[in-house]
Amino acid sequence: MRVSACKSPPWLNDSICGLKHDCRKAERRWRKTHLNVHLLYLKDLLASFNNAIRDARAAYFSHLVTKSRGNPKVLFNTISDIVTPALPAAPISSNEDDCDSFLSFLLAMMKNVRINFSHSAPVMSISTPSRHVILDTFSPVSLPELVKLANSVKTSSCPLDIVPASSFKNVFQVIGPSVLTLINSSLASGIVPVYLKNAAILPLLKKPQLDPTLWSSFRPISKLLLIAKLLEKVVAKQLIAALDKHSICDKFQSGFRRAHSTETALLRVSSDILMSNDAGKCSVLLMLDLTSAFDTADNRSLLERLKHWVGVSGTALEWFSSYLHHRSSSVVVSDFRSSSTSLTCGLPQGSVLGPLLFLIYLLPLQHIMGSFEDICYHRYADDIQLY
Repeated sequence: MRVSACKSPPWLNDSICGLKHDCRKAERRWRKTHLNVHLLYLKDLLASFNNAIRDARAAYFSHLVTKSRGNPKVLFNTISDIVTPALPAAPISSNEDDCDSFLSFLLAMMKNVRINFSHSAPVMSISTPSRHVILDTFSPVSLPELVKLANSVKTSSCPLDIVPASSFKNVFQVIGPSVLTLINSSLASGIVPVYLKNAAILPLLKKPQLDPTLWSSFRPISKLLLIAKLLEKVVAKQLIAALDKHSICDKFQSGFRRAHSTETALLRVSSDILMSNDAGKCSVLLMLDLTSAFDTADNRSLLERLKHWVGVSGTALEWFSSYLHHRSSSVVVSDFRSSSTSLTCGLPQGSVLGPLLFLIYLLPLQHIMGSFEDICYHRYADDIQLY
């Protein structure tokens, strides 16, 4: 028999639990006696119980809002939970056939988008920059640094993990040296083990109001092995340091970057438009969004960006090539799992390196949009504002 644990609300405390116990006790007494005095006592207890929940919930969210004033992402998510609480979504599948159907839908969607884009996109001549090498090898990671990274990894579950993430982190002091050897060997050889390139795709409903019976209502989130995420964290840390040192990232890109957020994007765009209005000029804003941006990224083009636009070469470039090729995925929902398939394109959503590599993939847009004197732009991930 399978027992599903129900997660308690974060504002639940011992006092509320005690009131809930008293309410149930009073309800049983009233159902046994049917006396009006016991009913009135039960109503008084229920009123106290509801008031306690309301006050505790208000105090909990008030503390979250105060605590996350310097973190826009957490603050916006908190306000969203208060204003529009998420509705429970119906499961996408109940058997392996539905998992296979969703995987087939994803593959067909990626293929169609890439075909349509190649047929409709105009041929543009973009001069490839000649950048000197900024990263040719990865530095080996030390055990204390790896322990710190392991503690920072979220304990989210992945069906591919042999042991739960929480247990993995609890025994990391014992298995840490073995994991360290595996990661440093991968960095030195430029090869990512095939086993670490497997992903379990979890269909996540994009918005609560969407129809859960339609495949298009779901976003494919890749669940990766915990060791794979540790390896990606090590590589991402060194890649980010190289990008920041040489100021390679687009300064008008606000997504997936430290000290850049939706807040900085909104401030910059609104400020430019207001200044234009003050100068007596008219502004036109064009908002663009890439279809299935992560899922349809071209691996060969990304490697060219890494080599020519960033300056990655040698063993480091070989590592990224190994990371991007021969990846496989399968859809997993509850106890059901689809067949595994090889992916020829795309960056795994939910990975550590995926967002960073996507920013590198879009670097040519900086050159294209910056060539027009009268047009300003700002980007947030795959969302583009031209004005």
